[in-house]
This record gives sequence, structure tokens and C-alpha cells, in this order.
Amino acid sequence: MIRLKKYTVGSKIIQQGVIWIFFFVATTNVYAISSESFIKNPYIYHLPGITPETIETCSRLLQHNHEHYHIFFNSEHHFHNHATHYLLAALGLGASSHTLEHIYEQQKQVQQPIRPLHDNKDFDVNKCLGDENYYGNYLEFFKKELESEKYHGNVEDLIEYYLFNKDYLDLVFNGAYHPFIHLGYALEFQVKIMAVEGLAMAAVDRVNVKDVLKHLNYDQNKDGNKTALEIIELIIKDQRFDDKVFFNDEATKVDKLLERGSGPLIAEYAQMWKCDLDDLRRASVLVNTAVIRPKKALRLDFFLMHATTSGLFIDIFVHSLKKTENQFKFLKAKFAIDLLYYVARGRPKLNVNYLLNEYQSSKEHSYSDVQNPWLPLIDKCLTHRDTHVVKTIRALVYAEKFDSAQEKDKMSYLKIAQMVMDALFPADKKQWSHEGVGWEEYWKTVEDS
Repeated sequence: MIRLKKYTVGSKIIQQGVIWIFFFVATTNVYAISSESFIKNPYIYHLPGITPETIETCSRLLQHNHEHYHIFFNSEHHFHNHATHYLLAALGLGASSHTLEHIYEQQKQVQQPIRPLHDNKDFDVNKCLGDENYYGNYLEFFKKELESEKYHGNVEDLIEYYLFNKDYLDLVFNGAYHPFIHLGYALEFQVKIMAVEGLAMAAVDRVNVKDVLKHLNYDQNKDGNKTALEIIELIIKDQRFDDKVFFNDEATKVDKLLERGSGPLIAEYAQMWKCDLDDLRRASVLVNTAVIRPKKALRLDFFLMHATTSGLFIDIFVHSLKKTENQFKFLKAKFAIDLLYYVARGRPKLNVNYLLNEYQSSKEHSYSDVQNPWLPLIDKCLTHRDTHVVKTIRALVYAEKFDSAQEKDKMSYLKIAQMVMDALFPADKKQWSHEGVGWEEYWKTVEDS
């Protein structure tokens, strides 16, 4: 049985307060966000400030990006186009039209043009997987699929079918979660164009995490009995990982980790986990933010950060799935990929007590003189050029909203957000760590605090 705490699988439990999402309707532009069609959804949370004007602005910019730019802006390294992520994250935080325009102008500077379609006789939807040159062809394929009689424009049905009937669950977690994040925005804002792009991105991304997921047992009767943090403690002590990944391995280190046969071992630990939405959401936050060390300058890992930014969509995604068995598979797979990146980044010790009880936020970001410290913090995060900062803060806002723990037991997501701001501002002097925060070799290069 999946533990969803205060959510019930397959039912709609309305939470206190009014929460909105935006629904696509057939207008002159079938991919425009309608300012008139709002529906209440208990799993979506947006801040005040969203207006018909900002919805129209965001729709226009999303469409421009779709028509002009590729999903990657660096062919060699497959760096992902984040323009749409930043726009929708900012919209969800109540950003003005001026802010949205400014964000897009910055994001446009690094994008590469979308390429011409290949002849259909050269394109095979199954055989061209992993080849970015066919991104445009996959876009056209999924557009036709979405508008076919089978789906009638229903984003949820299209995504669920391809994830669990066409093996796209193995693909959406490729590329540091980016296809999954893209699809999360599609579900959150009901943006058809994001669903099409997300599935096309999943089809052409290169990093393959299938070697982990194919070893998972998705039988709900064989669910585990341990929490995420209990499993992480076991992984830290497991010497079988010692020769699977090294500090000097390049880039994400995921490819080397899998090349050395770690897939079954990671799946072994994922199998121990008791499937629990709240536990997964909290772990997705702590695996990123609790790596900070006492008496050392703040450093946060670029790749572990994606566990957090993707964690925002756990609630949205799981409640979009109609079949209970698919909800279970999704949660297990997400946890397994979180473990994959955790191991790839060196199995860092999580200093949870230090983060939540001992770390002292800077005066600059504590905002102790205001009634609601979240508000100036959110306003400031929108000024950062790096979309990941805004996405991280927004994920923490979501986590605070949907954590079902009693108030006395709930983590201080505000304090965590203040620490993130301390770690990444001033924006021109601080950035994410790419080296690997789990290795002592790295921390020896970090100055004392």
C-alpha cells in the first residue's frame, strides 16, 4: 500500500484555501494558457500575483521558445534549455510580466535554433531514441499523438500511457531529471506544449538510467520497511560502493557509476524503502541541503539540487496517475534515481541536525523585521539569473505547504530556504558545486567559515 498520508489515492481531498491551476482550451492558439479557465486542484499551489496579463505574457513566451529553440543549448554536453522552467516557476511565484520578459531575454541569449525535420522515411519512433537530431520529429510525433482520438488533448492520459506502457519511465529520469521536470510543469499548468516537449526530450536525452530501474521489483506486496534516511545511512557504510565512483571521474559521475555495475546495488537499496510520499519529498530536500558542513563555507551540489527541484512535482505527478500500481512504480522509481545521484556525488554525510537546529541564517536573508520572511526571500530569488535558484526556493515553498507532519514535527523549510539564499547570493560571487560534495578531497578546497 502506498502511504500518501493526508492524500487518498484515486480521490480528491480538497485542502483549505483556494489553489488554482491553468487549463488549456481551444483558442486561436491551442497552446495558449487561458486566463478564463481556472479549476481548483488540491495538489497545486501558486502565490498571489498571477493575472490575465502575466498568463498571456507567459503563454506568448512559451510559444516563441517552442517555435524557435532546441531543447538543448549545447549539443556536446546536452545542456538543457531552461527557459520554460524559469518562466513557469516565476509565474507560479506571482512574477510580473516585466519580470517574465526579462527572464526570457536572458534565457534566449544561450539557446540554439531548433533544427529542420528529418524526412519521415528516416525517422522511426523506436529506433531513433537517444538521438537529439530527431528532436523535431519527436515533437511532431507527440503533437499528433496528443490530438489523436485516443487522447483528445488529455495531457495526463498521454503521459501515463507512455510512461507505463511504452517504457518512458526509464527515459524521463534521464538527463538529471529534466524530462520529468518538464512533464511536471505540463501537469501543473496543463500546458500541452510542455507535455509534447517533455516526452520528446525524454526520447532524445542520452544518459540512460534504465540499468537501475530494470532491477526494481514493483510488486506492492513486496514494499520495503525503511525510511529514506535510514537507507542513506546504510549506503554510507557500504564498502561495495568504494570502487564504483571516484572524485576524479568527470561530469555527473553517473555514467561511470553505472558502467562499473552499480545499477543492481542501487536498486537493492531502493527496494528497502517503504513507499511514502511525505518521506520521499523530505528526502529530496535533505539529500541536497543537508550536505553543508559546520565550520565550512556553504556549498550545495548542482546535481543533488535536481533531486529537490524535481521533488516539487512528486505530489502533482502521483495524483495525476489514474492507476494505483502506476503511482507505486513512479514513487519507487523517483526514489531509486535520487539514490543514484546521491551515490554518484560521493555519498555525502547528511548533517540534518546542523541544518535544522544549529545553522544560523545570515541577517541579510533572515528578514527578522518583517511579518512573513518568505515574501522578501521569494522576491529576491526572482532576481537571480540562474533558474535553479528560483526552482529550489519554489520547491521548498511547496514542501512546506504539502508536508503533512504535525507543526511541531515539521522541518523548517523557511530556514532551509534562507540557507540556500546564503549559499547562492551574491549571485556574481557564489554558485553551485560541480565537483562532488561527498569527497573529502573536495572539502579540503573549501574555505573555513
